[in-house]
Amino acid sequence: MSYSVKLEKIAKERAESRQIAKQIIDFGVTENQKLDIIYEITLNLNNNDAMKEIANILKKYRETINKEEETSDNKNKPKLII
Repeated sequence: MSYSVKLEKIAKERAESRQIAKQIIDFGVTENQKLDIIYEITLNLNNNDAMKEIANILKKYRETINKEEETSDNKNKPKLII
């Protein structure tokens, strides 16, 4: 594959990616949903190193959400002690 054909293919794929992202944003998602979507897509990456690095970064932002959910939802639930 020639260099110009490869660049053209990359440009087309990026345009498609932008279109998909635009559709998600136009759907009306919240900031937390955007992070969740990015995280779920990250978990499907074939490049294991990239997946781990990106997931670890996103976990920092998602953990705050989970801690807030734990404190509000699970306050009165019984706990199982093992």
